[in-house]
Amino acid sequence: MVGNMRTLRAVGILALAAALLGLALGTASGQQASRTVRGVVASGSAGGSSDLSGQTVTLHRVTMIGYDDVTTVTDSDGAFSFDDFPYDQSVRYGVSVRYQGAIYGTDLDLSGGSPEPVELTVYESTSDDGIVSAGSASLLLAAADASDQTLAALEIIRLVNRTDTTYVPGEGVMELLRFGLPPGATELALDTPLIGADFVQVDRGFALLASVPPGEYDVMFSYRFPYESDSFSLNKTYRYGAESLRVLAPEEVVSISALGMGEPEAVRIGERQYMVFEAQGIERGGAVSVLIEDLPMPSATERIGAGLSSVRFEYAAPVTLALLMVGLLAYGAIWRRASA
Repeated sequence: MVGNMRTLRAVGILALAAALLGLALGTASGQQASRTVRGVVASGSAGGSSDLSGQTVTLHRVTMIGYDDVTTVTDSDGAFSFDDFPYDQSVRYGVSVRYQGAIYGTDLDLSGGSPEPVELTVYESTSDDGIVSAGSASLLLAAADASDQTLAALEIIRLVNRTDTTYVPGEGVMELLRFGLPPGATELALDTPLIGADFVQVDRGFALLASVPPGEYDVMFSYRFPYESDSFSLNKTYRYGAESLRVLAPEEVVSISALGMGEPEAVRIGERQYMVFEAQGIERGGAVSVLIEDLPMPSATERIGAGLSSVRFEYAAPVTLALLMVGLLAYGAIWRRASA
């Protein structure tokens, strides 16, 4: 009987401990299962509005199947809060606000709990693209296809806005950020960190539909363009100028020469050898002419089989953009250190 009592007492103690442990775990789990995001919308423009009340702030919840957004409105101090919402580690979170036609936002890491207060800095807006320039520009002639006589190209332009005002696209084509393409260019693909960016093709190129806040932002785009003979003169106009310009091509693909850009330099990026031309201080609206030679021409067999290839550049473009971006930026950093 005594043994049974001791057993029951032990069982009771264990049950009580388990209950307390379960309660503690449940409380911790409950703490981990909810989050609160607080912050403020503030102006970054000199002389900007001091009254940022009534601004709509969105909490973005991105899942594998779509979006689930929640909104709130800033108070008289520009502050906002999303309190005690369910947290799911498989969901990506962010907050944003739209101000004078531009969207400002940031991603949120909620894995470790509720974050520190968030500050969303907004700026006064203008549709004058004169506040946007190009810090650097790179043109890569990546591959030549003899079967259809096209060249694959990649460009990377770093847009710079050194003001305290955001460029916002206007309603007319002339009020959009525009970039030139060679005649007959096709298969345009674009990537940029600018929020909500899109593009439309226009005469002689494309227009970027994106706001450009103060700062620096890379615009990467790839395309194909045709050539008719084994030599081709590519004329490029840089609407926003370029503090530095690089034109390069793999040695085994084509030979290039660039008027006014001096002698080329041989540079190894990854496993390939490139010929690189450098230029500094390209003025706004300045033009560069690149002579491309030794282009491959199709054989009789390739002419017959043209159009039958199943591997197209648009499928390789994202990989090309990512890999070459790393190489080009690394080379650019090395070049800047060497010339400093």
